[in-house]
Amino acid sequence: MTNGSEPKESRKRRRPGRLVRNAVALMISAGGTSVIGVIFWGVATHLAPDASIGRDSAEIVAMSLLANLAQLSFGSIFERFLPVAGTQTRDFVKRAYLMCVSVGLVIGIAYVLLGFGNSFLPHEIWWRILFIAAVVLWTIFVLQDSVLVGLRASKWVPVENILFALVKLALLPVCIAVSATQGVFVAWMAPVVLAIVFITWYLFGKRIPDHEASSSANEKLPATRELILLAGAQYATLLLTVWSPSIVTLIVIQRLGAVANAHYYVPTLITSSLAVLVYSISRSFLVEATHEPYALRRHANSTIRALLFLLAPCLVFGEIFAPEFLRIFGASYAQHGTTLLRMLLLSLPLSAVSIFYTAFAWLDKRVWWMAIRDVISVTIYFTAILTLIGHFGIEAIGIASLISSGLQGIFFLLPSIRRYRLTTNSSPPGDSGSLVAET
Repeated sequence: MTNGSEPKESRKRRRPGRLVRNAVALMISAGGTSVIGVIFWGVATHLAPDASIGRDSAEIVAMSLLANLAQLSFGSIFERFLPVAGTQTRDFVKRAYLMCVSVGLVIGIAYVLLGFGNSFLPHEIWWRILFIAAVVLWTIFVLQDSVLVGLRASKWVPVENILFALVKLALLPVCIAVSATQGVFVAWMAPVVLAIVFITWYLFGKRIPDHEASSSANEKLPATRELILLAGAQYATLLLTVWSPSIVTLIVIQRLGAVANAHYYVPTLITSSLAVLVYSISRSFLVEATHEPYALRRHANSTIRALLFLLAPCLVFGEIFAPEFLRIFGASYAQHGTTLLRMLLLSLPLSAVSIFYTAFAWLDKRVWWMAIRDVISVTIYFTAILTLIGHFGIEAIGIASLISSGLQGIFFLLPSIRRYRLTTNSSPPGDSGSLVAET
């Protein structure tokens, strides 16, 4: 028989670790917003004409693109270094916010004045001012999620994002009734202000003070020079990866038209949502490995299991039921987008290999290596699209995704295995007990 303490310890070991809990929170956020997003676009496609969907989706992609550029890589930097920022956390976040908002304002104005959005932005000046404001607001909206993740407050990310998604869905019919051409974009952006107000209050009023009070930093923040180098490498990667959807959208609109862009956008929306789930697991791994470097092997094992648990059913059900998923949006989407959706789904497991390795690159502060990877990958991707789109239409994007992600998966599989074998478990600092058991 066991003594009285053993069942309690056994139950404790069976509890999911913080990595899994935070990853689940991020996955609930991504999954919940994705499901609501599917409903949002399903409603939009039935209330607005395809041409309006094509233009509004292009406007949302452009706004997201500029906001991501304005973040200056601080999303990844927050998740890597906020866990060890200690008493510097408040100043670190405030300076980052100020820099990113300033950049967002500048590039938003430049984008409008230089006429890059003339093919889809309304000509009225106040609509263009609204677009610039949306860039600034979305910059903060996305950054604050990374702050929550870095401070191990991931449980609030799904609360914020799912409420945001529900509100924009509720506003959609009203906004389309008011403006058939811009209603989708207005409904998308309207709830952002409230989300920013509430999360900012929580971060600076409670979470950051609590984090600073604990002063649990076990690693010095990088010097300014090193931080600039890391940010520069990540920003180079960001420029390549963030520009890609916007450039593809412009290529599709110019070569195939706004209706084809709508047929391309919906399958991409579905697979991008699944990719966000993969990134959610990787983000949680990075944060927990930074907090607990002594348990790196355990966190790596949890990450691998979570990725397999996510991707296997998504791939099987997605390949089988792709037409049924797209039929939610209308018969034309199922007719023209099924093959593209299936190819994009097949590329996800291949991309997961390089995403997993990217977390190790951040832990080792070797981010420039990943920037080189993305230069090669994006070059192959766009070469394939431009070569094939005239013959295969939007399916050329799926072929290009399979080629680029397949090459990445092959290239990073062995380095990922080698880096995994270097991970170990040890006792926490100050703990003279036995090694941490793998879970």
